[in-house]
Amino acid sequence: MSPFSNAFRELRIFCGLRQAEFAEKLGFEQSYISAIEIGTKGPPGIDFVNKLIIRLNLEENWQKRLFGSLEISQRKMLLPSEAPEDVYKMFNELRRQLDKLHPSQVELIQMALRLPESMTIPINPESLPPRRKIVRNKI
Repeated sequence: MSPFSNAFRELRIFCGLRQAEFAEKLGFEQSYISAIEIGTKGPPGIDFVNKLIIRLNLEENWQKRLFGSLEISQRKMLLPSEAPEDVYKMFNELRRQLDKLHPSQVELIQMALRLPESMTIPINPESLPPRRKIVRNKI
């Protein structure tokens, strides 16, 4: 399930409502609420979350949680048209293997994405200090 599906379900439970009651309070069909909770329906739009906030008079911590989970639950991605060819290749390789990734592969990818931005800047070899010559004693 998506992060939004989890947060949405937890909100309903926090409110102490069954799906049918929750749906009625929000003005939606129970089947739509169920589809969001189990993740068969993609994350809703910002208007849906705003309606949720108003209808339930949600506190700031719930608002932040819902918007944060909505952001990370998006399923579609667009590559910028000016992206380099190697980014296109990497993206499409990831797309092809996404459903087969081992949890350790996911963790490694996440670690790589958290590397400092300075590591993504190509290093100019001329700016590196000269190599030192290592003198070894011959025995």
